[in-house]
Amino acid sequence: MAIALRISCAQHSGQKGLSLIIVLIMLSAIFMLAAFGARLTLLGEKSARNDRDRQIAFQAAEAALGDAEMDIMGPNAAANSRADEMDSRTLQLFVEGCGITADSRGLCNTNTSTTPLYKSVDFEETGTSRRYVTLGEYTGRNSGFSTGSSALPAQLPRYIVETIAYNPIQGGCTGHKAFLVSAMGYGLNQQTQVMLQSVIFKPSPNLKC
Repeated sequence: MAIALRISCAQHSGQKGLSLIIVLIMLSAIFMLAAFGARLTLLGEKSARNDRDRQIAFQAAEAALGDAEMDIMGPNAAANSRADEMDSRTLQLFVEGCGITADSRGLCNTNTSTTPLYKSVDFEETGTSRRYVTLGEYTGRNSGFSTGSSALPAQLPRYIVETIAYNPIQGGCTGHKAFLVSAMGYGLNQQTQVMLQSVIFKPSPNLKC
């Protein structure tokens, strides 16, 4: 009788040990699933935040393209407007490597290097030696464009204008230039940057072909 009791106790102890192992395995599996779910949630939130940041930078770069178009094409009522001094043959404001003076800032002669011109311009430089134009600098359109708070770009978008070879469709027209605009926009994070480009052709009033 005593032997049977000892066997029963041993079996019961073994079952308890097995149940404990199963519970621990299940708890580990639940913990891993919870950790995986939390990680997916965090990654999704980060992805959404990065996408929003990029969209803000993209829209800022588009705003800079529009500002550059007004700078070139007009109409522009700003006191320092230079629209009348730029067309397909009026290029005296454009300088090698991009201008830094008040009238030629950000205006660049045709690039002769194999390296794109926008890569040689420091868009983070500040002060009088910078070679880019900030939004509204020559159009006065920056009054309603805020930066640095809430869901706004970290800093003003900016652009450069480069002359490129262009021959209008009319036969016999040669020696004209179009304008390649490279615009940089920023997101909430200054490191989030989007660059867009557009080509603008402004016929010269003396275009006779």
